[in-house]
Amino acid sequence: MSSHRPTSTTDDVRALGSSAVEITKTRGGPVRRHAQATGLLLGLLGVLGLVPGITTHYDEMGFFRSGAQLFGVFTVSVVSSVLLFFYGITVLVFAGSVRQAHKNVVLHALVLIGMGFAGIGIVANSPDPVLPTDAASNCLYLGLGVFFLIGGNLSRRREIRDHGAF
Repeated sequence: MSSHRPTSTTDDVRALGSSAVEITKTRGGPVRRHAQATGLLLGLLGVLGLVPGITTHYDEMGFFRSGAQLFGVFTVSVVSSVLLFFYGITVLVFAGSVRQAHKNVVLHALVLIGMGFAGIGIVANSPDPVLPTDAASNCLYLGLGVFFLIGGNLSRRREIRDHGAF
């Protein structure tokens, strides 16, 4: 009498049946690691945008309009820094399950892409912009959004390949 022991995570998920949902919710993996890295990066950028020295022309920082620049390149304001920090914290909080982590990263990636396009077209031409815009900041938002979106989808593929469930 030999007992059959599953040899892979996919077999483990199949053998567990209804408990597979619990594994999907709690295991660490590529999706959750990507969400945690995304959240930490966004949170860090938000905090750094409010630190004198790292943010040049700090005395020119305003709530919406601003002359302050993160690393002397990206125009930041109190609102943009707080938004990035909030996005980072939100992504970290929702990294508890694989599905939530993936959805949250994709959502925030799309928001960042929207912020980049809004900065290019809508906000730049507004008499009272909500976010400070310049070419570098718009590129930063677009670049981060695309990077997080691609990373989120690649990590999802790895999650499915490695664990067979998503």
